[in-house]
Amino acid sequence: MRIRTIFLIVFVGFFYTAKGQDDRTDRLGVGIGPAKIYGDNTGEHRKFLFKVLPVLTVDYNKKVHTFFDVKATLGWQMISSGDFYSDNVINRIAAANLPHAFRGNMFYGDIMPVYQINPNQSGYLPSLIKVYTGLGLGVFHSKRTDERLILDDPNRRTETYPASDTGLYVPYRIGIYKELQSNAEIGLESTLIVSLGAQMEGNDRKQKILKPDMLMQFQFYYRIFLDQ
Repeated sequence: MRIRTIFLIVFVGFFYTAKGQDDRTDRLGVGIGPAKIYGDNTGEHRKFLFKVLPVLTVDYNKKVHTFFDVKATLGWQMISSGDFYSDNVINRIAAANLPHAFRGNMFYGDIMPVYQINPNQSGYLPSLIKVYTGLGLGVFHSKRTDERLILDDPNRRTETYPASDTGLYVPYRIGIYKELQSNAEIGLESTLIVSLGAQMEGNDRKQKILKPDMLMQFQFYYRIFLDQ
């Protein structure tokens, strides 16, 4: 009987000391990780032949409700076509007067509502790992050096030239995070950035299965709390 009583006291005590509070604050974070670009001259994605390059992001999360934040993001991603095409493919691209290769940088910024799937709530046990997702709208600017084959050149020489594109995109994000004792959190975030018609890589020959150009990112985040 005593053992049952002690066990009950310990269990109830743990419940009340561990129950969560609606204490999420505004946060400022930085993320870094690998990423790729999905375009018409960015490799053979079905064969996993594409470049994986770094992405760096800064974000600000504003709490508006227990279950909702507003998230603003600014980021940079290195982009490159790599060198994955045969001479025949390069010839067809050159015949359309388009670049078969490029290298450069992608700059982007967006804002989105974020849904917190399992936030801390008063009277409930807090989750060790929290999950969120969101859909938004943003603007990208792609600044590159493009490369194009010179047609009918017996030495197959190429020409390079500066190029850029700007357009709207829709970002979709899903992430997880864990709160730390130091008024901060760490997390992982996966992002899909889908262009709304504009070219991210200067090539519209439509060699890929899916029509829009996309960025695919996976980042490790560290965020600090601003209100504590």
